[in-house]
Amino acid sequence: MIHEPAHANPATDRTQPSNPKDRIVSIDVIRGIAIAGILLININYFLSQAGQTEDPVGTDAVIWQIVDDVALGKFHFIFAFLFGTGVFIFLSRLRAKNRSAWVYVRRMIILIAAGVINSALGGIDVLASYGVLALLLLPLTRLPRWAFVFLGVAAAAVPDVLQLASSLGDLQPPALLFPILSYVRTLGHMMLGFWLTGLGLYSAATRIPVTGIFVLSLLGSVPIWIWTTAAGTGSTEAHEIAFRTALVPGLMYVTGLILLLRTRFGRKCLSFLRLYGRMAFSNYLGQTVICVLVLPLLTGLGHISAVDGLVIWAVIVLAQCAFSTVWLRYFRYGPLEWVWRCGTYWEFTPLRYAPDTRAEPAAQS
Repeated sequence: MIHEPAHANPATDRTQPSNPKDRIVSIDVIRGIAIAGILLININYFLSQAGQTEDPVGTDAVIWQIVDDVALGKFHFIFAFLFGTGVFIFLSRLRAKNRSAWVYVRRMIILIAAGVINSALGGIDVLASYGVLALLLLPLTRLPRWAFVFLGVAAAAVPDVLQLASSLGDLQPPALLFPILSYVRTLGHMMLGFWLTGLGLYSAATRIPVTGIFVLSLLGSVPIWIWTTAAGTGSTEAHEIAFRTALVPGLMYVTGLILLLRTRFGRKCLSFLRLYGRMAFSNYLGQTVICVLVLPLLTGLGHISAVDGLVIWAVIVLAQCAFSTVWLRYFRYGPLEWVWRCGTYWEFTPLRYAPDTRAEPAAQS
């Protein structure tokens, strides 16, 4: 079930911050995990950009292979899946407020611009491509549900099958097809997130068999991990298998986290990521800035091992979690989220809490 904003007068209240009770906290937590996971994937790239050019060997190679097995492609899937979730919620609220779809178009154009800036800073960017794909997603939402679901599943699965067959087999499609397949794949992940959110994936009362999806994807992930391990530590084949089969463990992660967040233990253990996920836009670009500025200083001191790289990753994530917690104690949005919102609605939205209304948003699942 999507929580709709409880605004009495959308025409006069259309740019006010969403009521904290309207937020689906499990989405914020999972988005925070996705942002942390993407940095985990990218940290090795940032180290190489900072001057560390040696190929990992020995223990380092094993550790980075485990990171690939656990994270490569999986968190990109989750990020795209949640982007589809966000599109569904945003379009639902636009309709509830009787706002034009051009608001959505403007929102994605701003995201594309942010992605271009992130690339210019030296980051591995997905924001620009996500903005373009989200514009393509808009007309697809007008399709009949069966057509949308069929197209989404095909877009999510077929590119991986073709690219695996090309990498590990004799299939040789035209080279131009590969970048197109990558974008189609991401669009499919967004469509899955859009569709399942509409069915009530994040609601405790959902009819979606979340537990069943988790169990099936877990059973499917085990042979994938065995296959990846058998391909050889650090090999191109292992990298391809880990990336091209990410849909299955990615679904396991999403559904497993939803189930975990329905428990008191899970909410208590993962609650620190909630505000981190609410500031996902700011934290994503912030990761690029931190890595570009700080990592060259560290690599200049000597070789950074895989363990050191993981420590750096953890420090960045925890520092950003602390910053997000402090920031959102005084402000309604993260800094870039606020700019994005003002640009989206083309109207000024108050950033600071009023002195008598400032409060920690109430948690809910």
